[in-house]
Amino acid sequence: MIRLITEKIGSALSISVLMFAVFCIILGYQDSTSLFKVSILFLEGLLLNFLCFRYSIIGQKNNAVLVIFTILSVLVLPEISVKDLLYGLVCLGAFFLAFESREQPKYTRNYLIYFGLLLGVSQLTNSISVLLLIPAFLLFIQTGTRDIRGFLLSIFYFVIIVIAFSCILYVVDLPDKISSLIPNLTFDYLSFDTILYKLFLPFLLLSILIHFLSLNTYRFRFPNKSKILNFTMLIQLLIVLALIVITADNNLIIYAVMMASVLLSFAFVYKRDNIFANSAFLSLFCIALASLYLYQILIL
Repeated sequence: MIRLITEKIGSALSISVLMFAVFCIILGYQDSTSLFKVSILFLEGLLLNFLCFRYSIIGQKNNAVLVIFTILSVLVLPEISVKDLLYGLVCLGAFFLAFESREQPKYTRNYLIYFGLLLGVSQLTNSISVLLLIPAFLLFIQTGTRDIRGFLLSIFYFVIIVIAFSCILYVVDLPDKISSLIPNLTFDYLSFDTILYKLFLPFLLLSILIHFLSLNTYRFRFPNKSKILNFTMLIQLLIVLALIVITADNNLIIYAVMMASVLLSFAFVYKRDNIFANSAFLSLFCIALASLYLYQILIL
């Protein structure tokens, strides 16, 4: 099943489009705004899949990342806004720039500046975007960046964007809007008290745990490189989950979804002929649908 769905880009695209269509039907999405959000989320999944292919993250030609990202999108679909999708773009930007800096180390400083500008733009609409400096900078470090001046320049350009926008708001007589650029943490943990998290997250976390327990059994072409990449994605996931728990802001979960998608892709690609892996893959899909359906029923 895994081989059939993920080896060809056409089949992966078809399954992803079909799943997003089913998600939209379950949630009753019919208006243009909701469909636009789903379309952007689908495009972000495509970009993540392309970046994993571009930098040989998985180590094999496969499109499992797109399919798994689509399945895990149930965690963000019900309450995501267009502005929240910027977190996904920040994640993709950090992913691209960090691995590109590994490929072209002489441009590392430029890439860090670009990330600072990207995060600055995101901060203008999402006040807690600044928190993503932590996992993004660590991703740069994990991929080999040791340019302290580059990190400082990234922060400098981020601050410049925020200050410049604050000045514009002041000039146009909207000083009260400046406070919206300051991170506002509500610590509202009730947003996690849903059947979607209670039913789907345990199976997801168990799958990732089993993946790491089985990591030494995979036949990687370059074992050391692949294992390092796995732990790189795991650290990214754990940091973002820690930020979510500390801030009680589940809007950041799209970053975690992307990292989890990459991790599970390793598990399913390298065990794609294993009957238990195929059963787990099907179970992940079924539990996602059931969780979303029950979530919709309880909300209504």
